Amino acid sequence: MEVYNNKTENPLKYYRSKTEEFDPYDLSRKSGVAFDGKLFHLTIMNRPVSLQWPELICHYEDDGTETASAFIILMSRLVMYGVLSEGSGKMLSYMEIPWGAHYYKAFKGRCLDRLAGTYGHNAKKLAEDGRSFGAREVSGGDCTIEFEYIPGLTVRATVWEGDEEFPANSQILFSDSFLLAFGAEEIAVVGDTFMNALKGRR
Repeated sequence: MEVYNNKTENPLKYYRSKTEEFDPYDLSRKSGVAFDGKLFHLTIMNRPVSLQWPELICHYEDDGTETASAFIILMSRLVMYGVLSEGSGKMLSYMEIPWGAHYYKAFKGRCLDRLAGTYGHNAKKLAEDGRSFGAREVSGGDCTIEFEYIPGLTVRATVWEGDEEFPANSQILFSDSFLLAFGAEEIAVVGDTFMNALKGRR
């Protein structure tokens, strides 16, 4: 499945072909994602989202608009194969995630380089843009924000501004609770959608 490279059609087809193998009530109990008999309900970056079962159609509950395909993939993966957990509180770099090294080049280009390129000359704007989805500024680098991507799954993003000697740099960390919820490919999608949200695209 080429989830990370925006090839969404095949992953969506795959997940939709698998729905008949699952009982949604069992999935809800296992994953920790609420199910009301028709819809799974979750909050993603401070917005309520519903996933219609078994059609796997995803909408924002606050305005009824359909989400991007990436959120359908993430919610489908979570309810079918993942578990929401508290974790230990440890924060991991992408390279520390199982199979993260395999996808790191793509993750770096799509997320880390993009983050540094966007905020490397005005790091404090990262905190300003992050407030749109509930991120708060914490200590670290020239600017660091932290937020719950999904309740219990924390993301921390840091930017160091560039100067005449050193280029701008960035880091994105994920709470270890992500490891039970998603695989490395989906965590890369998390980084991509977070970057889109910073620019007002959700």
